[in-house]
Amino acid sequence: MTATPHSDHNRVSDPASAAAEKPAIKAGSQLHMKPAARQQQIPRSALFWLLSGGALALLPHYSHLPLLFWLMAGAVVFWRWQMHIGRFAYPGTMAKVVAILAVAIGVFIGFSGQYSLESAVAFFVATCLLKVLEMRTQRDGYIVIFLCFFLAGTGFLFEQSLLWGLYGLLVLWVLMAALVSLHLVSHEARGVWVASRYAFGVLISAIPVMMVFYLLFPRISPLWSINLQSEKAISGLSEQMAPGDIASLSRSDELAFRATFDDGQQPSREQLYWRALVLDRYDGRTWRFSKRDQSVDWFPTERPVPTGTDGVLNYEIIQEATGKRWLYTLRHGTALERGIGVTAAGVLINRRPVYQRKRYQGLGLRRELVRQTLGSQQRQHNLDVSAGGNPRTREWVAGLVASSETPMDLVNTLIDYFRNQGFLYTLKPPALGNNDIDAFLFDTRLGFCAHYAGAFVYASRLAGIPARVVTGYQGGEWNEAENYLTVRQYDAHAWAEIWLEGTGWVRVDPTAVVAPDRIQFGLEQALQEEGSFMEDKLLSPGRIRQIPWLNRLRMELESVNYLWHRWVLSYDNERQKNLLSNILKKTDYQQLLIWLVGAVGLVFLVITLMIVWQRPRHRASPIALAWQQLVNVGEQQYGVAFQTGESQRHYLVRLAQVLGADGDYLLALARLMDFQLYAASGQQPADEKQLIKQLRKSRKRLLRQSWRGKPRSIGA
Repeated sequence: MTATPHSDHNRVSDPASAAAEKPAIKAGSQLHMKPAARQQQIPRSALFWLLSGGALALLPHYSHLPLLFWLMAGAVVFWRWQMHIGRFAYPGTMAKVVAILAVAIGVFIGFSGQYSLESAVAFFVATCLLKVLEMRTQRDGYIVIFLCFFLAGTGFLFEQSLLWGLYGLLVLWVLMAALVSLHLVSHEARGVWVASRYAFGVLISAIPVMMVFYLLFPRISPLWSINLQSEKAISGLSEQMAPGDIASLSRSDELAFRATFDDGQQPSREQLYWRALVLDRYDGRTWRFSKRDQSVDWFPTERPVPTGTDGVLNYEIIQEATGKRWLYTLRHGTALERGIGVTAAGVLINRRPVYQRKRYQGLGLRRELVRQTLGSQQRQHNLDVSAGGNPRTREWVAGLVASSETPMDLVNTLIDYFRNQGFLYTLKPPALGNNDIDAFLFDTRLGFCAHYAGAFVYASRLAGIPARVVTGYQGGEWNEAENYLTVRQYDAHAWAEIWLEGTGWVRVDPTAVVAPDRIQFGLEQALQEEGSFMEDKLLSPGRIRQIPWLNRLRMELESVNYLWHRWVLSYDNERQKNLLSNILKKTDYQQLLIWLVGAVGLVFLVITLMIVWQRPRHRASPIALAWQQLVNVGEQQYGVAFQTGESQRHYLVRLAQVLGADGDYLLALARLMDFQLYAASGQQPADEKQLIKQLRKSRKRLLRQSWRGKPRSIGA
């Protein structure tokens, strides 16, 4: 008779393996039974959970995996299920070798042979899929589950929003259910429900431990803080600016940063010029960040930082990853935290590139509160223009210099030219040739902020006024519910700064006179007539704002994500020290570890007490207790073990056979127990006290007989 695949007696699927187990089974060693248990086939319900958990753990990688990997995943799941129902065979050695080579070649081609965080994770994903394909035994199931746990963790290298965090809990629940289901017998009814219930209970119990470790475990730099990301994973401003660069960036609604202000009030939009980079070198076509002056004033500085005075704006920024060292700051910003400094050009920088979300304090100062100097070399550098090109602009500026009495008169003349000569603000400027500034100022007169800022700085330098281009962001969207500002990539902006003797660096924004709506209301309002704002986005902010209830929902979700980023994702080493110093009055790591161990121990103690308290208190009946005592004597003194599923009568008959003629009283006890336990309808069962008395009497008699000399055992 052949056992079915899910039979409890068919623990070994390979006949050769079963033959190899026979000598160990004959020897009666329980230790040698374990390899057979590890070869147990995966229960049907466990396979369902395994495939579901693997698919869910793979989903967060949608943003960086090529289409080839998703096709591979679908093929693996389909093939594995067909193997489960018996239609396909398991892959052989040659098939596995071919699959491994195909995966390696696919990763190499898919990522153009470049090693990055995405390609490394992609290779790990492919190997997980191969393991799922060859998964056969319970041991394979354990390996796949642990791989999927790690796969789910790597998903947070790319997606860290609140919704993905909640999704991660769902993945953990499914994988935990898969782990539980591996321990269920294959024929158990409602196995899926049992596994899901136990997995949910484990996750709920783990939440206190998770909170303790999150709050108290020393915060270290995460994996994604190292330079492994490819450039396509990070968007934002670059260290150079050609005429169309910022225009293309303004078509993106990706988050740049969020800012909160200490007074909880929104500053005027004229104040919201968020500096990022100073571009001070021009090669005739592109403005670049020259990195000429490498001197940095790192925090803490010897100069006192004015706080709490008029003209000082205190704020906090949560910046998205840029892969660059520079940070965002308002007017004449200064560093307030260790690891942050300010360059001589007024650029706020971090010691290391920002490869993870960064939270930091900022301070914006009035120009009068900042001491500014301009050395001769720096002055000459900010007057430098390309040797040739743009002849009409050179001739025009020379005429302006001749007719202007002061540098400020010349600046006002330039601004009036932009205001009165029919310039238009557009995301779709025409292409410009070699003499691009000539073509822009005198021919097309159509451009974006980069055109206006670049042309103004070029003309100012020709006139002998030190000038530079500043790139960053302007404005942002204010959230009334949580009082914070959201700045996105389409808020990217460029403006000019000029040096005036006795005053210092002064901001001049030619875009403000051409398109004042851009500064007062934002890019969407400035491009309303043109209709080019986020025109390729189906759910652009402009379209959502036209539906009040949908816009309210968007703002609520923005608020929730902001709180998630501020209090959870931005909980770093400094925030942990502040929390511990304020609550526990401890900042030393040795004391911190003591608190951590104590808190974890307390949590486990509480969970243990809850389990003990909620455990059903089933007390054995007096009959069951007396019966168990008799069985213990039979097993210990006579070697007759009570078998699972065996009836009481059958056991007593076997025990009586060991005693021979001296065991007749056990047969009488068997008839009494049958009558007590299986009395027919209408008959009165025997008196419980009498049955208990006979059980105890039989146990004592067995003990006396064993003391006089245990008879020969005939086996169980």
